[in-house]
Amino acid sequence: MPEKILIVDDETDMLVLLRMIIQEQTSYEPVTTPNPLEVSQILAEKEIALVIADLRMPGLDGLQLLERIRIGYPLIPVILITAYDSPEIAEEALRKGAFDYIPKPFRKERIIQAIEQGLAVGRGKPTG
Repeated sequence: MPEKILIVDDETDMLVLLRMIIQEQTSYEPVTTPNPLEVSQILAEKEIALVIADLRMPGLDGLQLLERIRIGYPLIPVILITAYDSPEIAEEALRKGAFDYIPKPFRKERIIQAIEQGLAVGRGKPTG
């Protein structure tokens, strides 16, 4: 059974793009939602290995979502992506426990690398 990667983004185009990258470039199974408020239920129902979430979303932003995931699922790596890149936000995201922080636009190789490294850490393996 392939590991599941949860993608959370309120932009449908980004959900489709990330799903396509994961399906075409990896053996992992993408699970998507445009609603960050659904993440708790998805994590409770499915065995998610890694989360990719947008930073700016209505209802619950990526940092708030990260904090919630850290409380209930501290070992799941979380990658935040954003079109609003700033060193301060990146620092805050990493301080709050994000595995990685990737500004948009990004290259698909960068996303794949972050996924592979995040999953290795989630499995307890060194990435070096």
